[in-house]
Amino acid sequence: MRNSNIKYATDILIFSVDSRENVNVRELPKKYFSILLVKREKEPFKDKWCLPGGYIEESETSEEAAKRVLKKETNLSKVYIDQIGVFDDVKRDPRGKTISVAYIALVDKNKIKEKLNDNTRWFDIEMIEDEKNNIIKLSNEDIINIKISKNIINKESNQIKYKLLASSNIAFDHGLIINNGIFNLRKKAEHSDIIFNLMPEEFTVGELKQVYEIILGKKLINSVFRRWVANRLTPVQEKIKTGGNRPSQKFTYKKD
Repeated sequence: MRNSNIKYATDILIFSVDSRENVNVRELPKKYFSILLVKREKEPFKDKWCLPGGYIEESETSEEAAKRVLKKETNLSKVYIDQIGVFDDVKRDPRGKTISVAYIALVDKNKIKEKLNDNTRWFDIEMIEDEKNNIIKLSNEDIINIKISKNIINKESNQIKYKLLASSNIAFDHGLIINNGIFNLRKKAEHSDIIFNLMPEEFTVGELKQVYEIILGKKLINSVFRRWVANRLTPVQEKIKTGGNRPSQKFTYKKD
C-alpha cells in the first residue's frame, strides 16, 4: 500500500540537436546539443529553471506520465523515450519526500510544429570534465551552472557515483538528473543506434559525425567513423553542397 506521505513524480530530459551557420562558409554548420527547460511560476524555486515534469497520477505508469508531460510541453508523441533512473534523496524536494522517475526523450526540433509554452526555453549544453568533477553550463538568455563530483565505486565495471555539489538558477536536484542523463545517453550512443533519433530524415555522414562528437564529448577519426556507421546507412539520390568542391552524399537511417 502506497505511503500517503510520499509523492511520486516524473521528470523528463528533452534533448535535441540543431545546426547553426558557421563563420567559415567552407565548413558544415555547427551543431549544438540542447535541453528544454521550464521556468517555475510558483514556489518552491519560483523563477528558477527546471526539467519538465509532474506528479504521476494513480491511473498511470511513470512512462505514461512522462509521455503526457512530453506531449504537453512539445506537442510531440511519437518520439524516443527511455527511463534513466530513480532519484529519491530525502531532501531533494523541500515540500516533502518525493521520488522522481526520470526519462530522456530525443527530438528533432524541426519536427516541433506547435509553439512551445511561453515558460519553456532551449538551453545549449557545455560540459568540462576532469578526474573528480563535471562542470555543466547551460546557456540561453540565462546561464545555469552545475558542479557534480564523481567517485568510482567499482573500477572493474567503471561504476561511478555522482553527487550534486553546487548549482545556480536551477530547481531541486535537476542538475544531477541532467548530468546522469547526459552520461546515460553517451553510454547508449556507443552501443546502440539511439543517436539517429536526433537526426532529420536525410543527412550526410559529416553531419552525423558532428552529432556523435557533441554527444560523446570527443573528436572521432573520420575513416573509422565511416566504417562504423556504413551498414546502418542507405544512400539517397540527392547530394548537397557543404562548402567543399564536391557535393556530399545524403543518407537515411537503415531501420531494418
